[in-house]
Amino acid sequence: MEIQFTDHPILVSPSDEEIVALGEIDPKLLIELHEAHEGRIKAAEQEPLKYGFDLEGWGRIRDSLVEYDEVLVLGGNRSGKTTGCAKMVMEAVTNHIDGHIVCFSQNADTSVKVQQASMWEMMPKEFKKKTKSIEGYINFSMQNGFTGSSFIFPDTRTRVDFKTYTQFSNNQTILEGFEFGFKEKSSSNIGAWLDEYLGDETLVNTLRFRLATRDSKMVIGFTPIHGYTPFVADYLRGAETLATREAELLNNRKLPIYQYSPNRDAGVVYLHSDENPFGGYNRIKKDLETSTDEQILCRAYGYPVRSVTSLLPMFNPAVNVLSDRPNKYGMVFPDMSDNTKYTIYQVVDPAGRRNFTAIWAGVSKTGEIYIQKEFPDRDNYGEWAIFGEPKWREGPASKKIGYDVAGYVDLFREIEREEKINPFERIGDCRYFARENENNDDLFTVFADLDMHFIPSSGVQEKEGIIALDQWFDYNPDANIDLVNRPKCYIHESCGNLIDSLINYNANGKSDEALKDFFDLIRYLRTANDGRGPDFVSKEDLTVRKVGSGGY
Repeated sequence: MEIQFTDHPILVSPSDEEIVALGEIDPKLLIELHEAHEGRIKAAEQEPLKYGFDLEGWGRIRDSLVEYDEVLVLGGNRSGKTTGCAKMVMEAVTNHIDGHIVCFSQNADTSVKVQQASMWEMMPKEFKKKTKSIEGYINFSMQNGFTGSSFIFPDTRTRVDFKTYTQFSNNQTILEGFEFGFKEKSSSNIGAWLDEYLGDETLVNTLRFRLATRDSKMVIGFTPIHGYTPFVADYLRGAETLATREAELLNNRKLPIYQYSPNRDAGVVYLHSDENPFGGYNRIKKDLETSTDEQILCRAYGYPVRSVTSLLPMFNPAVNVLSDRPNKYGMVFPDMSDNTKYTIYQVVDPAGRRNFTAIWAGVSKTGEIYIQKEFPDRDNYGEWAIFGEPKWREGPASKKIGYDVAGYVDLFREIEREEKINPFERIGDCRYFARENENNDDLFTVFADLDMHFIPSSGVQEKEGIIALDQWFDYNPDANIDLVNRPKCYIHESCGNLIDSLINYNANGKSDEALKDFFDLIRYLRTANDGRGPDFVSKEDLTVRKVGSGGY
């Protein structure tokens, strides 16, 4: 009798040689082994909740649920994120009594075809039929999902409701009066599952109050194919990496797979595509062979690299942010203390009722722009802007520290001594610097009286400045970065507030007002010199300028 073992990505089948040898030694044992192998596969298919195979990454989600009330799950393509979350929600349904869970999806179509379908897949076999009783109701079709977009599990009297983000946006009272989760406290006490969440804090904050009574958990899924939202950025900002894993497609570079978010007191879990042996990883790997690192990070490892709302879509921290150590492209931030190699510019925005903001940038002989320093910097003063509900709010760095103009002059000169730089030109916000005080003096005059001379920034419209600024970050992401294919502008990693504004500012009026000051600084720098941007100026150029125009 010929025995065939079904190939399986997790269960290991005996080799042909082992089958022959075992059949000769003990045919009965071979039959039992075959029946066990085939039976295990069939059981996993028919009862994935009880007998299905857990993926490695799902263990990180479970560990995170033990430690934290919220877990953000970021996944690459076909990484098993939705299936894993559905399994944990169904475990909560079947293991606890008298509960209430709410599941959110993007719209009615994805709710039925993705979220509800994944929950039906995890439904225990004995309830995969129309069930109607005093304590339970289950009615499902592949076309319409669960009747009424909900079901009540008979054994535990637990209700699961499926809703959409659009429903909440249209009527934010739909959750009023509900308590989600279970009275029994445990790590599997899940009260809410948000799949592919693209919104802001409004829904999550509402749910937090609905989960608090029963001290239940919230799982938030997100696939960063198009970048990340300010809401997701708030989880990732300052996250502490607890575990890493080698990324095969990135030369075994170590990527985070488990982090702690201090901003949210939450866990952040990354699911890699190659952790799911059922997901067709070899096809994904082949499709990504000629892709950029950025695309690989998103598609295969669920790692977000840019904001979905950014006005500067080509700005990429992995490329444009440099440090004193070589990055993966071999690029480091240069030493700009040699004024024969770099021409230094300072840009200042008085920022009204907040602190003045400033950046210092150098221009190389070949025209690259390197932004070396910011004020107030994040390390010493904290964040300039913090994302809140429903808009960004001013951070600790924006609070007035009591300097007058003389104080700022002393501060700027001290920074320049520490950085060993000597600005060739200083640029001030043309509108605010031109405002006159009670003595009919403007800031250009007051600074000049203290021997610090500013010229006005360009008055071009913000939209024109943004278009021009985007050109500084332009390169072909589908080709290797080299001396020809590379951006023109780079920022030192210490300029955290400037980097934050470039990632998140999207000109939504007052909603993003707190981010605008640092964004304006680099925009003024870009539009200097009649829109051409700052120049490198050699000693010879300076001599010509002095002789020819009496300028500087």
